[in-house]
Amino acid sequence: MKSHGLLHRSLYALAGLIAIGICAAAVALLWIDRRATWHQAYVAASNLTEVLSADISRTIRVYDLSLQGVIDRLHEPGIQDAPRPMLQRLLFDRAASAEFLGTILILDRDGNVRYDSQSLDPPKVNFADRDFFQVHRDNPDVGMYISRPYLSRLRDGDESIGISRRLFNPDGSFAGVVTGSLRLAYFRDRFSGLSIGPKDIITIFRDDGTVIARTPYSSQDLGADIGQELDFQQFLIRRDGAFVGVLAPDGVNRLYTFDHVPGTPLVIDVAMAVEQVLEPWWRRAMLVIPITFALFASVMAQIVLYRRETRLRQEVESQLAKEAQTDGLTGIANRRTFDETLQREWLSAGREGQPLSLLFLDADRFKRYNDRYGHQEGDELLKILALTLRGKARRPRDLVARYGGEEFVALLPGTPQERAIEIAEAIRQAVAGLRAQHEDNEGGIATVSIGVATAIPQPGEASATLVEAADAAVYRAKEAGRNRVVAAGD
Repeated sequence: MKSHGLLHRSLYALAGLIAIGICAAAVALLWIDRRATWHQAYVAASNLTEVLSADISRTIRVYDLSLQGVIDRLHEPGIQDAPRPMLQRLLFDRAASAEFLGTILILDRDGNVRYDSQSLDPPKVNFADRDFFQVHRDNPDVGMYISRPYLSRLRDGDESIGISRRLFNPDGSFAGVVTGSLRLAYFRDRFSGLSIGPKDIITIFRDDGTVIARTPYSSQDLGADIGQELDFQQFLIRRDGAFVGVLAPDGVNRLYTFDHVPGTPLVIDVAMAVEQVLEPWWRRAMLVIPITFALFASVMAQIVLYRRETRLRQEVESQLAKEAQTDGLTGIANRRTFDETLQREWLSAGREGQPLSLLFLDADRFKRYNDRYGHQEGDELLKILALTLRGKARRPRDLVARYGGEEFVALLPGTPQERAIEIAEAIRQAVAGLRAQHEDNEGGIATVSIGVATAIPQPGEASATLVEAADAAVYRAKEAGRNRVVAAGD
């Protein structure tokens, strides 16, 4: 009977391996195919953003050079005495052939038009309410400025943006603004020849979230502000890259590939609908999945009871192992796990001649915290401290553990003392930055004291010396006033 049972178990194991092999092969095939599909979409979008970014950068650079040419000519000696037609040619000859460039205006310090590139007789219009005037008036260091979109007062409401620079008097005071209008038709012209999906979007916006142009075109997008959207912060944090999220008002999940336009405060992004990106992959997956499922089901029908028993046993064993290694309150490693890991890393560091650092963290005046707020609140504070500590020591071999009571440790293999002190200081600042109320502590907030010890283990030297050194360091930190980091040997 025992041999019969062993034979059945062997057959079940073999069938299980076959079923797993079938599934693994199908999953691997689909995963590789999905990654290839996703990568192709990302590469296509990245190439498109680079091309558009370079083109827009060149165009704006040309327009800015036109403005600088006007400024240079305006400051040439005696130019103001030239006859008006000659003065007009001298000021605006560089901008005469610029495509999609509207009117170049020179405004005085009050926002009135002094010179107009399109007319010898400047219109009596005031632009003091425009942001491109106000920003130069109020700040002398802006340089080239790209305005919010507006409807042109000189070209029957033509959608435009202003590219402007400040004019200075000889004494450095504000003398006015020179501005050229770039028609938004420029962006629509660049986008019109691109082949994109029905739900794909190309957007140009300023780095404050102001939409400049978008395709598909909608007049409602003119000057729309997405600067407060959480996903938009991705554009501010990184200069280029990609992420998946919902940023447009239609709620469609898209792959956003973006790039900053060099030399400008503009961002361009190509947003491809995720469902359209993955549609070819889904069609292929719909062929592979049923076949795989049929093969898998035929094998699993023979081993379902055995696998259920195995799974239940593994779950129980895994839970018991986890409970034996984890602190029940904070969810991080317990003292036993720390002791075992310390001994292992101590021997490894000694063989390799690498530094091993230990942070010993103690919550300041934790007993008073418990006395005032109760043990339940004290437990919550310990959980927060454990989470903060784990967030700063997160390399694969780093170990964060509860040493006992309000004491925690972080074991950092291959970490020199200078780096360990930096990590300890980051932890201390992170805890203080939580601003957790602790009226019996300095500053009225919860803080920690941290001792740092580093050693390159020598033959015959015990790992306990590292713990003792870190413990002594944290004791000195408390004596020195708490809420500080002290390294052994300081």
